[in-house]
Amino acid sequence: MQPPSGFEDHVSRRQAAKMLGLASEFKVRQLEREGRLHPVKGAMGSAWYPRSEVLALREPEAVRGRWSDGQLLALLRQEIDGRPRTVADLVVEAGVSIGRAERVYRFWLAKDQHPTAARVRGEPVAPEAPKSSERRSEGRIQRDGLITQMRDPDPKVRAAAFEKLRAR
Repeated sequence: MQPPSGFEDHVSRRQAAKMLGLASEFKVRQLEREGRLHPVKGAMGSAWYPRSEVLALREPEAVRGRWSDGQLLALLRQEIDGRPRTVADLVVEAGVSIGRAERVYRFWLAKDQHPTAARVRGEPVAPEAPKSSERRSEGRIQRDGLITQMRDPDPKVRAAAFEKLRAR
């Protein structure tokens, strides 16, 4: 489809969605209803949006690259290929200034008790025991094991499990 005559700098609804990084055209229609986009109607009711309006809706670089200190600290906790992140990694990945990256990094080293921070400080890190997703008590687990044994094809196993359950 071609834009209407005299509106060659306009983009279609599909192109607008693509420029805004949206998965569907529905959001573009929603922006239109909110009055943030002003379409020009083309052939067969197609909508065409001024390219400048669509580009203005994209997040400006400064806002898109804005990371909170908490997000930067969370980023520092994540390792890259088994190595801790550095100030340079913060600058490159988050796009923050060197001064801010250094301040956040110093704070992280001084205050964070995360194993990654401890390893960077040179402290010995005790291996974390794997956390079980089991929430039942030990008694409940044993009882469920006995009930499972009651389904065993061997009558002796079933009888022993029944006696243990009855004794509880």
